[in-house]
Amino acid sequence: MLNDRSQLLFKNLMGLYLNEGKPVGSTTLAKLPEIGLSSATVRNVLADLERLGLIHSPHTSAGRVPTDNGYRLFVDSLITYQPISEQNIHSIQKQLLPTLNQDDLLASASKVLSGITGMTSMVLMPNKEQEVLKHFEFIPLGGNRVLVVLVFNDQDVQNRIIELEEAISAAELRQISDYLNEQFVGKSLAQAKASLVRRMDTLRQGMNQFMMSVVQATDSVLSEQLEQKLPYLVSGQNNLFNYQELAGSDKLRALFQSFEQHSDVLGLLDKSMQASGVQIFIGQECGNEIYQGCSVVTTPYEVDGEVLGVLGVVGPSRMQYDKVIPKVDMTAKILSSLLRK
Repeated sequence: MLNDRSQLLFKNLMGLYLNEGKPVGSTTLAKLPEIGLSSATVRNVLADLERLGLIHSPHTSAGRVPTDNGYRLFVDSLITYQPISEQNIHSIQKQLLPTLNQDDLLASASKVLSGITGMTSMVLMPNKEQEVLKHFEFIPLGGNRVLVVLVFNDQDVQNRIIELEEAISAAELRQISDYLNEQFVGKSLAQAKASLVRRMDTLRQGMNQFMMSVVQATDSVLSEQLEQKLPYLVSGQNNLFNYQELAGSDKLRALFQSFEQHSDVLGLLDKSMQASGVQIFIGQECGNEIYQGCSVVTTPYEVDGEVLGVLGVVGPSRMQYDKVIPKVDMTAKILSSLLRK
């Protein structure tokens, strides 16, 4: 699309604008040692780039800034990615502890990503209804307390401590866990919950009151797991105050409302679920005028080839794509490896 001279000037204009956030003039570009062109020649090339819809002048007699189409050309064809530093990789690994359960791990990933990118991060949560039950276990803790342990998808462990009116023996607890493992392991969470509700009357007839209390507590844990309160997690909203182009109160208010209302962001995250690798949505591509001047960078996280969700960041279109994209990608890879364990 661009000849070598146009590409060189456009790439340098993008570099200056992404670093400084100010419109770039022809004189500034002409002074760069790698350009080697007169200001007049540079002005002519910039005029050509403007006719192509890649840059525009925000004010009369001002320098140029990239358009959404310019950003798109840059990230698709001209960007050179910066490898993520060992320090950043170590920082991610240090904060994403393998001992955390799935929900806590995803929450930590959201905070880590907002911290290392300086933007707002989002993590689309897995579909709880499709989680597969792998194991039930009940552990006596002494007195009337029992630890209920449920394992989902091999990597998501949920624990609840319940207190019964009277103590129940370890043998009775094993009897309950054996029955539940036999009847419900291998079913999705939604299927197991529905099946347990259907069998509750039969179970009441075959179990004493205390054993039935354990089963009812298990049903409550299943219900809590199904009641996914938020479709995605958001961290680092206040990071957006650091970007002048987003710092207007009306703009930020609209963005924060969009995060809370879910629908706009969910549409983007759902698109990312259907695609492989990193996806970049720029300005109008985000599907809502609220996101004009913003970009969203996402990538899926997965276990054994199955996509569980998506994580990503929202920031100004004037972001350091060469640094942000590798950080998003690496966080997803580390998260996926921990979920696999």
